[in-house]
Amino acid sequence: MHGLRYLLGLMTLLGAVLGALWLQRTLRNLDDRPGVPLQVEFREARGLRPGAVVRHRGVDVGAVRSVALSPDGDKAVVQVLLDPAAAANACVGSAFWIVTPRFGGLTDGLSGLDTLVRDAYVAFATPSPRGTPLPPGSLVAGRERPPVDVDDESLEPPAHGDLLMTLLAPENHGLRPGSRVVHRGVDVGDVRRIALATDGSHVEVALRIAREHRATVTDKALFWIARPQLSGALLSGFTVQDAASLLSPFVGYHAEPGQGSLAPDGFRVAAAPSRPDVELPPVPAAAVKAGKPTPAAPAPADGIVVVRVVYSAVERDTFTPDDEIQRAGNGLLYVDRSGRAVVITARSLVDASYTESDGYGAPEIADEQIKVVLPGGAVLRAGRVWVDADDSDLAALVLDSAPPDLVGTAADRLAFAVDLVAPQAPGVVRLVGPDGAPLAPIPLGSTTAQPEALGGVFVGDGKARGVVVADDRTAVGDGAASLASVVWLHRVPAELRPQGL
Repeated sequence: MHGLRYLLGLMTLLGAVLGALWLQRTLRNLDDRPGVPLQVEFREARGLRPGAVVRHRGVDVGAVRSVALSPDGDKAVVQVLLDPAAAANACVGSAFWIVTPRFGGLTDGLSGLDTLVRDAYVAFATPSPRGTPLPPGSLVAGRERPPVDVDDESLEPPAHGDLLMTLLAPENHGLRPGSRVVHRGVDVGDVRRIALATDGSHVEVALRIAREHRATVTDKALFWIARPQLSGALLSGFTVQDAASLLSPFVGYHAEPGQGSLAPDGFRVAAAPSRPDVELPPVPAAAVKAGKPTPAAPAPADGIVVVRVVYSAVERDTFTPDDEIQRAGNGLLYVDRSGRAVVITARSLVDASYTESDGYGAPEIADEQIKVVLPGGAVLRAGRVWVDADDSDLAALVLDSAPPDLVGTAADRLAFAVDLVAPQAPGVVRLVGPDGAPLAPIPLGSTTAQPEALGGVFVGDGKARGVVVADDRTAVGDGAASLASVVWLHRVPAELRPQGL
């Protein structure tokens, strides 16, 4: 028995010696390994050990050489060695932090779960724009937690047709880039960015709703930031609402089908202070029956198809904050001789460079997006392909990925010929609402001071003859333009007209 204990003790001692020799050899190899040495100071080492890896964007790019106290004993100094090929990613302004399992409470959730089965390690992120590479031996102040914008790097870019909108909340409650957006318990999007309002009065949360779910977001939708909420009584029992947010908060919303108008890109909505008391209705009986795919919406009885046009852009300013531009109006849809889906509308609706002026010359317009809402509710991306060279307020758009069964204005309901244009011809202006549904026709003069009538289709004698434009294009951005003028369709070039017109 004593011999067995002696043997076990000897094996334990031998294992400790071999482990020490292995660690010493590993550290010696690190000393001989080529690379760029750096020193990173942390408030505490969080269990970090020599030999741990250094990672950038999930890739091993270096190793920890040593962990020691600073001379004054206030910091833990971590010596790291970065691989030569990755050293250029460590720049002035790079953020370094130690990754360990972290529970941020009921708001921030769990992070660093991969270190449950492996040692803690050091991660770093490269700033954007990229700064000057750190010279060898640099001393860097480490962070105690990852920077918020690191999660944004892993997000996929928005796809064509996704809804990009902004949620205004009194407080963030632990949302991060990548947090879920949930409707009826189903993930339909994600959080893209979070920023405090300039005046500090609220938090602005940029959301992305996937294209296939954007029809669920209307101006009647109720949004909230989900947090666990306990309700009920001792005798009747307790229930926890939004229990899934216990580990990771998310954005929830509720919208009843058929209520409200479809939200356009750039939609802004305030979040409720807490989850609204909404009782979900039962599944509609019609949904139980097997149905056929919904066909494309048919053309109106008179064959003239009007669509909603939504435009957004940013005007870059040098000395003042950038200005966001959001406009919505109408346009005339038809299929041209090349089979393209064309929308004729007012240039002042879809071209901010035509309407904006910064006082120092031509404005710098960026991040332009044009979306078209079809009569059936589908939302397609559009590109501006033509503007009138004679400076009239007219532009042509071409839809991206238009469905093959798209129904546009019938050719015999389009009046392009000059001799058919009668400036005094009686007629009405055809408009559609935010959801693409037609509105009641109105007399031309009734469009005055109605900015969303921009691009409305003037119909006279049963044919589409022109679109409503602004008398003063520079006033469009202020929503104060008189919209009683019409530009006639004969200005549209032949290559953008249907065959034979």
